[in-house]
Amino acid sequence: MNGKTILAVVVAAVVYFVIGAIWYGQFSTAWLAGIGKTMAQLEAENGASARPYIVGFLSVLAACATLGWLIGRTRTSGWAGGASLGACLALGLIGAQLALNYGFEGRSVSLWLINAGYAVVGLTIGGAIIGAWSGPRASA
Repeated sequence: MNGKTILAVVVAAVVYFVIGAIWYGQFSTAWLAGIGKTMAQLEAENGASARPYIVGFLSVLAACATLGWLIGRTRTSGWAGGASLGACLALGLIGAQLALNYGFEGRSVSLWLINAGYAVVGLTIGGAIIGAWSGPRASA
């Protein structure tokens, strides 16, 4: 990855992370019900720790870095190509893995929709940012 792509990956990760704050703010009641906890329980478990946010951002950064690498390797071009690749990866890999886990854990479809939906929206927008920023690729 070149410097321009690395910067695009970091910007995409920040945007993805901010989307998460908005997303889980909007779906907080359903999400808390889906995980079987209250906000008070989460606050008691995490205290004033920044750890969940640090782990969350590093996870989003890793996902965007992988997406950036794949955009380069597949010679995906422009915002639409990046968005399409991001959506496919989110649904095909993250969504499928969550479905597998949730099936065995007995978690609800609504929780899957919240968590997989966040990945789809986040990686679609992240892919659009990386694809647009990286510009068109020359053919090999």
